[in-house]
Formats: sequence, C-alpha cells, structure tokens
Amino acid sequence: MCLVSLLAGRLAAEPWRSTLYPEKWTPGLTDSAGRFLHDFSHAGYHCGQTAIPDRTGNVIDVTHAPYSADATGKIDATAAIQRALDVAGAAGGGVVYMPAGTYRVAPPQGAKGALVLGGDGVVLRGAGAGKTLLFNDATDMAGKNVIELKPRVPVSWNADGKPVDGVKIREDLPRPVSQIPVDDVSGFSVGDLIVVRNDLTQHFIDTIGMNGKWTPGQSQNRTLTYCRRVTVIDAIDNVITVDIPLRGFLYTADNAQVVKVSGRMISESGLEDFSIGMRQHPGEGLAEEDWSKAGTVGHGVHGSAAIAVSFAENCWLRRVHTYSPEGNDPKIHALSNILKLWRTRLVTVIDCNFKFPQYRGGGGNGYGFAINGQDNLIRDCRVEGARHNYDFGTMSASGNVIVDCLAKDGKLGSDFHMFLSLANLLDNVMCDGDFLEARAFRPWGGNPVHGVTTTQSVFWNTRGLRYSLERPVLVYSHQFGDGYVIGTSGPASKVDSSDFVEGEGRGELLVPRSLYFDQLKRRMAAHP
Repeated sequence: MCLVSLLAGRLAAEPWRSTLYPEKWTPGLTDSAGRFLHDFSHAGYHCGQTAIPDRTGNVIDVTHAPYSADATGKIDATAAIQRALDVAGAAGGGVVYMPAGTYRVAPPQGAKGALVLGGDGVVLRGAGAGKTLLFNDATDMAGKNVIELKPRVPVSWNADGKPVDGVKIREDLPRPVSQIPVDDVSGFSVGDLIVVRNDLTQHFIDTIGMNGKWTPGQSQNRTLTYCRRVTVIDAIDNVITVDIPLRGFLYTADNAQVVKVSGRMISESGLEDFSIGMRQHPGEGLAEEDWSKAGTVGHGVHGSAAIAVSFAENCWLRRVHTYSPEGNDPKIHALSNILKLWRTRLVTVIDCNFKFPQYRGGGGNGYGFAINGQDNLIRDCRVEGARHNYDFGTMSASGNVIVDCLAKDGKLGSDFHMFLSLANLLDNVMCDGDFLEARAFRPWGGNPVHGVTTTQSVFWNTRGLRYSLERPVLVYSHQFGDGYVIGTSGPASKVDSSDFVEGEGRGELLVPRSLYFDQLKRRMAAHP
C-alpha cells in the first residue's frame, strides 16, 4: 500500500506531456479518435516573425506649434491631437507624441470617435502609462469610442449579410489547410487580401447542431470567414495558397467561396505608452436591461468603447492602461467596453492593463476585450472587473491567442459568447475570482439566439487563484464537437467539461509550459 502511494506521488510530481502534443508533434497530427490541436503560432504582428518596431522617424510633439495641445487637462485637446494624427497619416507615417500630462478629449459633434487614427504607419505614443493621461470628458457616448484605429476609406470582408459573387471552392475543406482548390485563379494575384467564406445554409446549420434554432440566410455574424493573404498562385491546377492555414468547416454544400477584400485595411500603426480614462456618467440606471431604457446610464453609454480597432492588419497596442479620472469613483475607469477588435488580423496587444467599466449590463456592454477578429495575439495583459474580462464572438473570431494574461473578478466568466468562434487558444491564463467558459449552447441574444459558442478551442495550462462567485470552477468547457482542456493548477483548479481533459490539478508540470510559444519556436525553426 505504501509502495503504491509512493509511486502515485512520484508520478504526480513528474513532468508530463499531452497525448495530443508529443515531442515530435507536427501540424495536423491526429490521435486515433480524430482529435488534434490547431497550429496557433501565426497569431500576432507579422505572425510572430517580426518584432513590433520602435518608431523614431517623423516625431510630432502635440504640445508644440502648430498643434499646441493643452497638457493640463483644462482645455480640450481633441482637435490638436487629431490634426497631428492627420498630418502623420498624410506623410506616410510618423509618431504622434503626447508628453506627460493630461489631455482632455471628446467626440466632436456628429462624430463617433474622439480621435481617429486612420493612416498607415502612424503611432500614437505617450510618455508612459500613468504619465500621459488621455481623458474622455463626454458621458453621452452611446455607440461612440474615444480612440478609433481604422482605415479612412471603408473596407469590407464581404461577409456583411449580403450575397456575394466569389470564386467557388472545388472540394470540401473540413480540416486545416493552406492550399485552396478553386474553379478559377485568374482573378487573383500574390499579395491579395482575400476572405474565404461560406453561406449560412441549412446544411451548415445541421452540421453544427443548430437545426431548429437558426434559419438559413445571409448573416453578418454567422458567416464563417477566414481573412488571408495569397502567397502562391498555381494557375495550372487552380490552387491558391495562403499565409495562414484555414481552420476548416468549409463545404461546397454551403457555397464555400473566395472573395477579395473590398478596400484596404490599415496596417503598421499602433497605440502605446499612455493611460486612458472616461468621465463617470453621473446618472442612474445600471440594471441588466437598462441599455434599452432611455434616460439611464446603460442607455447613455450603450455600445461605447475606450478603444475600437477595426479592419486592421499588423497593428499593435502596447503598454496602454486605463485609469480613474479625477472625480470618478476609483473603481470606474471606462463607461462600457474597453477594447474592441472587429475584423482585425495579426494585431498584437501586449502589456496592457484594463479595469472597471461603469456599466456591465446586457446588450454587449462592459467587456474588457471583445474579440471579433482572427489570428490576433493578446499577451501579458490584465483585465479586472469587466462583465466578461475576455470575450470571443462571431464566426469571424478564430485563431486568436490569449497567453500569460490575468482575468480578475469578472461579473461573468471570460467566455466564448456566440456564433461558433472556432479554434482559439487560451494559454497560461490566470484566473483570480474569474473562470473560463465555453458553453455548449447559449439560449440568449434574441432572434437568433447565440447558439453554439466554439469548437476545437484549447484551454492550456490554466491557473486558478480564487473561484468566481458565479461558478466554482476554473474551466467550464462543453464545446461543440471536440474541445480541449489540458492542464490546470493552483488552489482553484477544478474543471467541469465534457471535452477532452488532461492534467486537472497538474498543470504546473505540463510540458511545454506554453503551447503558443512552443508552436512558434517549432515553426520558426522549420522555416528560418
């Protein structure tokens, strides 16, 4: 008996690997049951192959003439900073520098954003978080944002709920592939930005188990989309090769096709080294449904965000924090959402610290990270006190990675929220009064209901410090099809899952520590 206990204890103390990730793992490796781990190594700025640049050219100090932005917080600085951003954009790039101080901004009359960074190669930079304070002085912010990083000219992924006329895919692509057989490649060139998409057909609804819950039709949020760059054109066999593998679930029965992105996404631009805060709304009405009731705080701030990034490629945020402006309750940093990523790809968010939305009611409010893009990388970040600290939503959200991040005291769990956001990775996320969630089905959201939330997503090496008051588990995962919970640790390490589970309570000895960093290392070694 003692020998058995000794052997069990020794086994528990030894490093271990997932059976799905052996030492000689390669992308596509599948076990006898058909389970596999996606290659998540392409996430982030230039697929992790290039470091985020430290720009030094064309530095524009917003406090100098002709901009003369006030850094005391007494006079509105919106127009001055916007002018500097526009000048940098027109010059083909530059650094718009905000020295230490407080800069008061607000959306101009009729505008949805206080500051719009719309040019390639433009960086909005402060003197450091806690030193440069960007203060949004408006409280009537429904549908508005403090900073918008987006193209000046409208862009479309051609998945906006309208029929499109693309080039059809010749065969089903149910699993990850980089080569796409199509009817005709003549309209495409190397370097093109394309979207590979399907239609919401009855076949697709049946495939993902939503029969009786959804109906066929064109849908902005329920069109499966993969935004990719063309790297090779094979004109003989009519095959397009793309920069990042597709994640699968593409069928000819669902009118799977390839279309060009309309317009040009913003690229090589970033936000760095400042804090952002929003004046607290002085009214009342923070209840769950107050977002739909005029005259309440919820209605007045519904859908707003501190930062909104959309149609961006190879951009970044780093060392951006929120703060509580003078006069606010110390636990109010923002009015509703903090960061929205909408139809972005290869965006890196690193070393950011987001806290305390005022309104955390329903209707898509009060999120820390709202992730509706793909192959984005969020690392070394901290979110505290949001409705959902980290949230994935829509069928445009795939291939994203959250690594080495903290989720603390969310009102609800950090979750996969709606419409099958497939194949995402949460890697070494620490939960302190929070939990990670992938429900099998979410009946909320009106018509249509949110439905299935994800499939083939991975919770890797999750650590729990305290359980959430809402649900006393660290990982709650019941994904459609296959899902993966591999390694948990800490004083709050319980798993509630019908998915593939390994190493509950044994994550401290999981090898490798990080799936993302190990996959990146392998890919870089194979393709130096």
